[in-house]
Amino acid sequence: MNQRLITMYDGLASSHHEKFLANDIKVDDMWGKPIKGVTLQIDISEEVRDAVCNLQDELSKLEPEALLLTPRPFQHVSFNQVVYWGGNYSLGYDQTWAVIEKDFLAKFQKLDHVFPSFIISCVRLIPMTTAIIWSAIDEHDEMQELRATLKEALPFPAETTKENTFIHTTIARYKAKLRDPLRVYQLLEANAHPLSMTVKEIILRKENQYPTLQSTEVSRIRLQ
Repeated sequence: MNQRLITMYDGLASSHHEKFLANDIKVDDMWGKPIKGVTLQIDISEEVRDAVCNLQDELSKLEPEALLLTPRPFQHVSFNQVVYWGGNYSLGYDQTWAVIEKDFLAKFQKLDHVFPSFIISCVRLIPMTTAIIWSAIDEHDEMQELRATLKEALPFPAETTKENTFIHTTIARYKAKLRDPLRVYQLLEANAHPLSMTVKEIILRKENQYPTLQSTEVSRIRLQ
């Protein structure tokens, strides 16, 4: 059991609990806006997508006007940022990627079939002030170790300081205050059924619209 992630999720849930129930949430004003970024992602399995979409249906019945629901084709787990859309780059996003693109792709593609696949289990639905997420754990921190390995092996820009430290897929963001935060919280508690999937690929994408509502696949590597 991954105690590091369990402790992290306990802290996340605790720190957002009172504010969420008080409807002290943050409306996402970036939704649908054009962005420029390069990111590494994991596509969630069809079974997990089914569960996410079923939960979204239930949430939308409670809050038909308040939620921005991540569409099925774009549901994913963020692995790590290469050129972070929200970062600051002295050369700008396009040129920062252009400088490293050839070297990054060559080294990335050499990692195909190098690393073992691993299982993640979506275990806890967490309502935060910015989004509702489904957090996941792996058994022995395989995801974080692979993140560190790729960070060493690939020429990430020095100005990319954002690094992911946990595992989640986003269920919804907010476009307005909730009608009844307590009922949403209770629905999430009632639907916290663990679901596992095997991570088999890491996908490199260019992001064109927040939050990855439009993207272009650049490359992918398969895990063993």
